[in-house]
Amino acid sequence: MKGFTGKILHVNLSSGACNVEEPEERFYRKYMGGSLIGGYYLFHHTAAKIDPLSEENVMVFSVGPATGAAVSGASRHCVTSKSPLTNTIASSEAGGYWGPELKFSGFDAVVLYGKAPNPVYLWIHDGAYEIRDAQNLWGKVTKEAQAMIREELNDEKIRIAGIGPGGEKLVRYACIANELAHFNGRNGMGAVMGSKNLKAIAVRGHQKPTFHDEDIIKRMAQEATEKVRNDEGAAAFKELGTNQNFEWNAPVGGVPTRNWSSGTFEDVEKINAKAIKNTVLKRSGTCWSCAQSCKRVVEITEAPFVDPDYGGPEYETTAMCGSNLGIGNLVTISKINEICNKYTIDTISCGGTIGFAMDCYEHGIITKEDTDGLELNFGNEGAALQLSEMIGKGEGFGKLLGEGTARVAERWGEEAKKLAVHVKGKEFPAHMPQVKGSLALAYSCLPFGPDHVSSEHDGSIAEAPISYKLKSLGLDEPQDTSDLNEVKSKLVWFTQCGYSAVDTLSLCQFIFGHWTLFDLNQLVDLVNAVSGWKTNLYEIMMVGQRRIQLFRAYNQREGFHAKDDVLPEKLYQPLADVGPSGGYTINRDDFQKSKKYYYGLAGWDQETGMVSQSKLMEMGLDWIVPEALLQ
Repeated sequence: MKGFTGKILHVNLSSGACNVEEPEERFYRKYMGGSLIGGYYLFHHTAAKIDPLSEENVMVFSVGPATGAAVSGASRHCVTSKSPLTNTIASSEAGGYWGPELKFSGFDAVVLYGKAPNPVYLWIHDGAYEIRDAQNLWGKVTKEAQAMIREELNDEKIRIAGIGPGGEKLVRYACIANELAHFNGRNGMGAVMGSKNLKAIAVRGHQKPTFHDEDIIKRMAQEATEKVRNDEGAAAFKELGTNQNFEWNAPVGGVPTRNWSSGTFEDVEKINAKAIKNTVLKRSGTCWSCAQSCKRVVEITEAPFVDPDYGGPEYETTAMCGSNLGIGNLVTISKINEICNKYTIDTISCGGTIGFAMDCYEHGIITKEDTDGLELNFGNEGAALQLSEMIGKGEGFGKLLGEGTARVAERWGEEAKKLAVHVKGKEFPAHMPQVKGSLALAYSCLPFGPDHVSSEHDGSIAEAPISYKLKSLGLDEPQDTSDLNEVKSKLVWFTQCGYSAVDTLSLCQFIFGHWTLFDLNQLVDLVNAVSGWKTNLYEIMMVGQRRIQLFRAYNQREGFHAKDDVLPEKLYQPLADVGPSGGYTINRDDFQKSKKYYYGLAGWDQETGMVSQSKLMEMGLDWIVPEALLQ
């Protein structure tokens, strides 16, 4: 096989037993990589209704066929498991350098079972593997742990995916860090690692994969470099990064403010992309072999000090830990980002949960007696900083907030639930469904809860001329961004299949997609260049849909149906009467009609949202027997 190592490492942390599986090529052609491979093993090796933080859970680290190719976008890896935040199947992708190094070390995936008796880390190098003691690493933040592992193994080029104290303390939205500044950020994968007493997976290898057509790969790499240099949009993305979203969201009133009460933040000019560039930015960061270089690296050389080794805030962080908390100070936002990165806490859920607590405090639902004396008014920078660290350490009031918005709302009662912004227990990312109507569907119906990079956003079909990339999907009629209708259902479903394919192939959506350096036809070119297969866009889109249907079936087994594809009550309440989106809300009837139409497009029952056996057979998933879907 070309593009793959042909080896998958299975590790039982309870017993210490390891074995290597060598799947046939047809397995790789069907599941390809990423979270589709992850979902395959999770479905086969977990029983229904297990506790995600028990040793019965399984987690899978995996890459794709192009991972490690010297071309932009081929740096990513995926972690798949049952989420302790949502109780659904979940996946989380990360860029950086760890994914290529795993492939260079000789493996396409690592499947983890059980729980180690004591803290350990896994060391994989050039086809060899061993479980090593990590009791001296437990309790260390990511930078300390990384340095200690590299010193112990006497190699500064080892790549490490690991957790900080947040994962060890089982914060339900703990993440996994590699190189301190790249994250499998969402869905609590770090907590699953912590529940297994697994501090880190260190990888090092020199076994570069064999690709079918190196000339095409080199040509695409050169094309990406030239586009970043010469294309206005790509150059701006490199200069400003994801915080450009402020430039697009602020004019339409789409910046979440004070726990989603408004879409207009009065201090947005103090925290947007240009403000970051002109104040705290040290340089752009990047991933393996990528010309786009969209990451931010910030540094603050006076109190409170921010270490550039921990990267810098992306748009989601800046909004959820800034405007969503009523904070317009980039120094404070950068420090919260550093704290979360040290302790491995998802900044989106952290900002969402703190914002919810602040809203409850201002509504009198909780008081200083509940918050360990913290005055949780919006805009209280000191309280936000202190609470971020308390969450990471699992201390006091922070330990409670580490359970996530949904579980905290259950504890605080009915009035608190009205202020809680989540779906399936997971906090929203910083794009507002009241302004981008299609996201109401995406956030409610995605298998792992709200996600902003699982479908195209509404601005892509807001004005003529619509990109040929979307016209080819039948999306040729401009729509108001806030509308929620059948066209938006098509936008979500069709582009979700495409984005799902990108994730399955462990490629970067900032490189391959509908607005990026390469489109999906060029993605097909890359897959053929690395694998030697003669695939086409139809097969690739089917792979994306196969992942969606497998995930839906897994959740169906866990008891999730249409009743769970809902929106929080707060989204049905008008936004504050300020700015362009003042008074905006979600129309309940429009949402229900669009959801049924979306179900129909997906081939699910329009009332229950259940996937049928015939749909699974169409996807080649007939091994999922009907009984498994009726648990």
